[in-house]
Amino acid sequence: MADEIDWCARAAKLRRVEEALLTGEMITEARFGSDMTRFANASLAEVTRALNEALRRCAQARGETVRRTRYALPARARPY
Repeated sequence: MADEIDWCARAAKLRRVEEALLTGEMITEARFGSDMTRFANASLAEVTRALNEALRRCAQARGETVRRTRYALPARARPY
């Protein structure tokens, strides 16, 4: 694949974005007369989800064993 993604570099960038969101550096203020609104440019939940995915794929790229995050429930039948 020509557009190979460096997941470890992406994880490092997402870690910096997460820290900036948590410390309040990415908060934008908008003033309209006497009204003021503060908002963040990105959702913390979305950044955390993307960071976890990047960390998982980085570990896979390095050849580490990655734990599964979801397991299927076994089907059980009740005998009558």
